[in-house]
Amino acid sequence: MSLNVDIPFFYRYVDDICTAVLPSNIDNLLEKFNSFHPRLQFTLELGGEKLEFLDTTIIISNRKFVFDWYRKPTFSGRFLNFHSNHPIAQKKGTIFSLVDRAFLLSDFTFHKKNLTFIINILLDNDYPLTFIFNTVNQRIKNLLKTKNKCVLHEDLVDMNVCTNESASWLTVPFIPLHTEKFKRLNSNDIRVSFRSPNKIGKYIKVQKDKCPPISKRNVIYKISCNNCDASYVGQTGKQLKTRITEHRNHIKYNTSTRSVRA
Repeated sequence: MSLNVDIPFFYRYVDDICTAVLPSNIDNLLEKFNSFHPRLQFTLELGGEKLEFLDTTIIISNRKFVFDWYRKPTFSGRFLNFHSNHPIAQKKGTIFSLVDRAFLLSDFTFHKKNLTFIINILLDNDYPLTFIFNTVNQRIKNLLKTKNKCVLHEDLVDMNVCTNESASWLTVPFIPLHTEKFKRLNSNDIRVSFRSPNKIGKYIKVQKDKCPPISKRNVIYKISCNNCDASYVGQTGKQLKTRITEHRNHIKYNTSTRSVRA
């Protein structure tokens, strides 16, 4: 299907699309997209000076695109609490992920605003201020170090300068003051990670109750005689308990006709 529309850029992630067309072509473009399949219908959000796309806010400033970190209105601000029974590395990872979003998804003019937002969110989740500052500074230094490495080696074909070499992982259950001693095994070849032994599936079962054999359908069954070695093998599409009841009724009335069909 040809659109015959001049599109300066087109970005898609799964079912989210960000593009730009002339105002006179908007309705035509939407109609084309919705004509592919009746069950595949798109909605339209027009951007004026800014537009939210995935985790970013795209702002038009001086005829240039400026990006900021975007959070949905349903954002709760709840993260892994500092007092929860998790390894300290996972709590640092929570801060690392927030710092990455604040700095990598936004222009430098928004860094101070986003950093202040992160600190307030972490304080609400009981993170100590000293721990927050030390971890944030550590992550910023790593980001700057990685950026400088990539810029310094951008002409090299070998891109391993910006990535970690592969290593084998050892995963152990997390028990405070005990399993953290495994960290001494960390090396270039072996890395240690932790998992929680208490998972919600251990306490809450969401699966359906197991169907007892007597209630199953489409089965082959065998009935053995209590007085001799004779046996009867049958097949039924009914519930097995229904078929057994039919056999019992047949014996009870002692008729010469065959039992009810399976």
